[in-house]
Amino acid sequence: MTVFEVARPGAGGLFRHALPRTALRYGVSIAGPAAVSAAHFLASLAFLRALPAQAFGLLSFVMVIAAFAMSAGSALIVLPINETLARGEPAIRAVCCKVGWLFCAAFAVLLAAALLSGGAGPAEAALLGLYGGVFAWRWFARSTAYIDGNVGAAVASDLVYSAALTASLGALGLGRRLDFAGSSEALLLSALLALAPFGTGFFREQVMALRSARLTGYLPLFRDITRWSLAGVALTELTVNAHAYLVTFLSGAQSFALLALGMLLMRPASLVQNALPDLERPAMTRAIAVGDFKGLARIHRHFTLGLAAAWAGTAALAAGLLVFAPGLLLKKGYALHDVVVVAALSAAIMAVRTFRTPPAVLLQAAGRFKALAGIGTISGVVSLAATLAILLAFGPIASLGGVLLGEAVILVRVVTLARHWRADHA
Repeated sequence: MTVFEVARPGAGGLFRHALPRTALRYGVSIAGPAAVSAAHFLASLAFLRALPAQAFGLLSFVMVIAAFAMSAGSALIVLPINETLARGEPAIRAVCCKVGWLFCAAFAVLLAAALLSGGAGPAEAALLGLYGGVFAWRWFARSTAYIDGNVGAAVASDLVYSAALTASLGALGLGRRLDFAGSSEALLLSALLALAPFGTGFFREQVMALRSARLTGYLPLFRDITRWSLAGVALTELTVNAHAYLVTFLSGAQSFALLALGMLLMRPASLVQNALPDLERPAMTRAIAVGDFKGLARIHRHFTLGLAAAWAGTAALAAGLLVFAPGLLLKKGYALHDVVVVAALSAAIMAVRTFRTPPAVLLQAAGRFKALAGIGTISGVVSLAATLAILLAFGPIASLGGVLLGEAVILVRVVTLARHWRADHA
């Protein structure tokens, strides 16, 4: 079976053998993302029920932007470290750490400015901007922990973040302080506490890099790797979240709040899709370096199976909530029909993303960043144009169709390109 063939239930006993192996492989790694997903799910439900639609829309927008920061940070900082994994070049790692400082600081400022323009108060914009910067830095620390084989620190950070966020929001709810400002404080505090599991060694490395690393050492990395990977991430972000930006800034945060319900329902699958590449990208890089294409095929199969299982579980949870507990989602007066349509479109988008993520990560591990950027250019233009046209013609809910079209373009292109790459190298 090749990397790209779809296994049949009877072929090799996929569900009898591969599923338990996949569950064992991802069990520890998924524990952290699952906890974060559960915490974000509960937090979003709390925000939905306690906050005005505009505040809920702004907090949901922060979650979208934070996910983009994770991807952009991986492109700028983590991928160069991963690319030099086999060579083991500490100087490159130090330079990337220094760039990480600058990226997280710039992201915090830009997020605060975007929130101010979207109607947030200065205090809340500053708190959430800091949260975005710290959250991005935590994701960098988490990614490097995976590269170093220190999975325990990454999982512990996820668990600390989840516990702190759940506890702080619970305390705010009991004290009747679950407002926009209190929610912003809880998010920032949780992100700061989640840095502790990485230990003093991590912070010492960051301080040394800030002092000694020269940014000029990053220029070759930018030329050869990160300009293409960052372009790919930015264009992919335009593809997958064009609706978030267009609806928020053209129709307002209140209009985006309805779309955020669909994102809320599919957040567990989304978080798993963001987390697993950090585990599998180094594994794929090692397999390619030694020419282990059977191992690469196995990683690809397990990766796809893990993402598909996460999507199926998330879709089942969403359906259960809509059928048996719609009051959790409709308290703010949203029509059940609208929520069902948003949830169905969001589930379809996440299903396509489930099957395009493994080949895309494979291409990253193979260093095909320029090709990925080219794919992102096409899909980004398609998604932006389609989303804008549908938004203006049919409204915010239908605009998700433009995102689905962009995702389909990415799926077709990355599967084709990955298949060609394997035919040339296997």
